[in-house]
Amino acid sequence: MMADTAVAGQRVGLVPAWGARILAALTDRLAAEGDRRLLWLPMFFGAGIGIYFVLRVEPPLWPGVAAAIVGAGLSFALRRHPAWCEAALALTVFAAGFALMGETVWERQAPMLQRHLGPVTLTARVVDIDLAQNGWRIVVAPDPLAGLDPAGQPRRVRLHIPRTSDELNPGDQVRLKAMLYPVPPQILPGGRDFQRELYFAGIGAVGYTYGGARRITGPEGVSEAGGGWSEDLRHLRTEMSRRITAVLPGSTGGVASALITGKRGAIAEEVKQSFRDSGLSHLLAIAGLHLGLVGAFVFFAVRGGLALIPPVALRYPIKKIAAGAALVVLTCYLLISGAAIPTERAFVMNGVVFVAILIDRLRISMRICAIAAAVVLVLDPASLVGISFQMSFGAVVALIAVYETFGGKLGRLLRGRSLLGEILGYCGAVAVTTLVATLGTYPFSIYHFHHIALYSPLANVIAVPLSALWTLPWGVVTCLLMPFGLERLALVPMGWGIEVTIWVAQHVSTLPGNVWTTPRLPPSGLLLISFGGVWLCLWRGLWRRWGVVAIVAGFASMMLTRPPDIVIADIGRFVAARAPDGHYFVSADKGEGMARSFLAEETGEALVDWPEPGIGAENGLDCAKASCLYTAHGRTVAIITGEAALPLKCGGVDAIVSQVPAGFRCRSMMPVIDRIDSWRRGAVALWLDADGITVESTNEARGDRPWVPHPRPAHE
Repeated sequence: MMADTAVAGQRVGLVPAWGARILAALTDRLAAEGDRRLLWLPMFFGAGIGIYFVLRVEPPLWPGVAAAIVGAGLSFALRRHPAWCEAALALTVFAAGFALMGETVWERQAPMLQRHLGPVTLTARVVDIDLAQNGWRIVVAPDPLAGLDPAGQPRRVRLHIPRTSDELNPGDQVRLKAMLYPVPPQILPGGRDFQRELYFAGIGAVGYTYGGARRITGPEGVSEAGGGWSEDLRHLRTEMSRRITAVLPGSTGGVASALITGKRGAIAEEVKQSFRDSGLSHLLAIAGLHLGLVGAFVFFAVRGGLALIPPVALRYPIKKIAAGAALVVLTCYLLISGAAIPTERAFVMNGVVFVAILIDRLRISMRICAIAAAVVLVLDPASLVGISFQMSFGAVVALIAVYETFGGKLGRLLRGRSLLGEILGYCGAVAVTTLVATLGTYPFSIYHFHHIALYSPLANVIAVPLSALWTLPWGVVTCLLMPFGLERLALVPMGWGIEVTIWVAQHVSTLPGNVWTTPRLPPSGLLLISFGGVWLCLWRGLWRRWGVVAIVAGFASMMLTRPPDIVIADIGRFVAARAPDGHYFVSADKGEGMARSFLAEETGEALVDWPEPGIGAENGLDCAKASCLYTAHGRTVAIITGEAALPLKCGGVDAIVSQVPAGFRCRSMMPVIDRIDSWRRGAVALWLDADGITVESTNEARGDRPWVPHPRPAHE
């Protein structure tokens, strides 16, 4: 391979002599990695998908397709020159990822509601339903809505309905009176993008109903397309969740439902927060732990049972029969649980293991993880930018890399010679696994949630063995008994295990110093950390250590960020100004609870009420009746909260932020952001510095993309 590269470089004069030596050395290192080079193909495929999301304009489909075709042709033409052939193959999969992402967006095309609508009476078909606090959360496919152009009709709407509604199932036709809203926007540039998430889920609007939803007809009375086996499956999941929560009410039943059907709506928000703050939230997402334990339980139960029947054990390959049975059960579990991204990844990885048993070629390695990543990205390329994909694969790649490198030493260290030693070794293995998985997910947790839980290994040492040895086995028995109406026999003991797990989560989450709020991790920092982590985990040679440099540089980028000083959002109804202690003063309408929670989540800071006139000057916010002067970093901004403060003199301030239309008279002299700007540009954030004021908006930062709203006046 080195000779091919050196000769090619000299022949075409691509590089000077010193460059050829560097290229030859690099090629030697790549050649020494052998088949490990193939592990990078899913990385290039994912990079092509990622480039699509980085762009600020919607790209045409043909460049990706053309580049993939050219790359495939080059791969074939250079097949006798391995180094250049592999480079062309990398180009091919990169372009294929970019093209597939563009095709996915073109295929889904989910119109987004641009303005509030309602109250409006609508009829719709129920797509899915889940329990929620004080009612249900349903996703419906509405009939055409009055007052909207055909091209702007949302195909699916997510609604909260009260408990007074009729009992609904997927496929039912319903009539309801609802208030519809656009999907909640970003509260900060670079923050969590719910509009993008729901766009790829096909949901174009959210809202709530006035009064209950009334069932018109059942699935048997619906003639339009949209049913079929997928609707039957959603109906089965809904019915199973209802039967689970009927036996186990409250959050206990909600956790049981999450473990079996993937529906988490019945879990109280404070319990969900406890799971997040204790590092146990992975127990609520059906992933590798769940499918691995269920698969192992079925495999050993079937194999052990068949081994007790001598005629069968002596004549038939009971190991392969058990592997086939485990595959069938895991397939059913995948479908019943809703096939979320972590579940798909775990299914592929566990499925490869059991298939390997069937063909007598069992080998657990990073290659299985690469196959799983490729399968998940081909099925749902948009999942690359989702929390589930990133945290799931971050944990698994780290675990496989550690056990590939140190598995033998850890096995000898944790192997016990007595019962007590075996128990301590198991707990030690759980602790090591939890620590490695936690470190693998920390960058993504910091990026998406802006905090880390320090005591998660402690919670996992208790909760994971409990789930493995008690809770999940009873969950399998529950599913086996449910067709006979006997699920209570298994759900009650399953609930005991869940209650202990909730207790552990609640107590660990309240330990002093457990939750650490972190600075914001910029996207460039996350990319550096991800690249460094992949480099460290995929290669085998000493040069893998260079990945640590990229990881350190990525974390160091957090020191270059700080929360904005002023935020104006939701068409001017929400304004926040940062105090010297980091808290935010908030001026908002009573209905801005969602914007409040989003800002608190993104910044990790407490929110306090806007100061009364004459109060708060010591915190940099000196307010009069309808205006305030905000001072920070040597800059002064006028914040107008009412029309009584207009017109405002342009002198004496460096910028104006207004919850009401502020006109044009000062715009040529300084930044002026009012409610009209917030309507057009989305949430706007301002950073004040001694050398000037930086202004960024969420819509402009994302660019002209299908999920970014482009509001227009009603008369247009």
